Amino acid sequence: MFENVIGHTNQKQILETMINKKNISHAYLFSGNKGIGKCTLAKEFAKKILNVDNLQACPDFKYISKREDKKDIIVEQIRKDIIDNVYQAPAACEKKVYIIDDAETLNTAAQNALLKTLEEPPNYIVIILISSNISGFLSTIISRVNNISFDGITKEELNSYIINKFNITLDDDILSYIDGSIGTAIYIITNKLHDKFLKIKEIYNILKTKDFVKVESMLENVNFTEDNMLDYLEFLLFNDYYYNCVKYVERAKKRLKSNGNYDIVIDTMLLKIIDSM
Repeated sequence: MFENVIGHTNQKQILETMINKKNISHAYLFSGNKGIGKCTLAKEFAKKILNVDNLQACPDFKYISKREDKKDIIVEQIRKDIIDNVYQAPAACEKKVYIIDDAETLNTAAQNALLKTLEEPPNYIVIILISSNISGFLSTIISRVNNISFDGITKEELNSYIINKFNITLDDDILSYIDGSIGTAIYIITNKLHDKFLKIKEIYNILKTKDFVKVESMLENVNFTEDNMLDYLEFLLFNDYYYNCVKYVERAKKRLKSNGNYDIVIDTMLLKIIDSM
């Protein structure tokens, strides 16, 4: 039923059973790390509920997400996109489906506004909250939704997807770093970060030999301020149980954010790591 969604076998089975038994709840919370396919499955679920192939052309579907000029999903947005029309009967389908992406950014006022609808929902609505962090939700929101938690897809599923989609094979450590997130994989590949990660790994392997002179000769080909470079070095250290070295990467991040001298910050970090290995 959800062939377009990779992995998440248990979650797909739960939703398929609900559809087959016509036991659709009025509200769901799809929770889990970013980029692992929660929203993709939510949209496929919406298609099945509404019995349509194209959500964009469906008048009974609404996708809500944080506006670019706002740090939160604000109460005015919830009123406009949901509350003002939720009690109007569906125009073409038996139900109306609302997906709220990045729902952890709903501020308190927006959550309180949404709460009344969750407490007294019309029988034709389905609201799906998509969130990577449920700690900020009001307890009253959590108690009124069906929480379906998601893990990342398996490394094998992810590797197969990458090979079929991009015709490349990623290093095993990079696959582990991605941690089952298709969104992260796409970001890394489209921004060509995987090649840069391999350079970080090469430097990391030399660090373990404690040959700082050789490390220094390789630094001109690497910019640690680029996207995720220090994060990936931190991952490699953590993955090899060098927990005592992780703090030096964190210090380097803070100093670079404070406009510290790049060469001094990076050299200090690498020397501290070598000394602690």
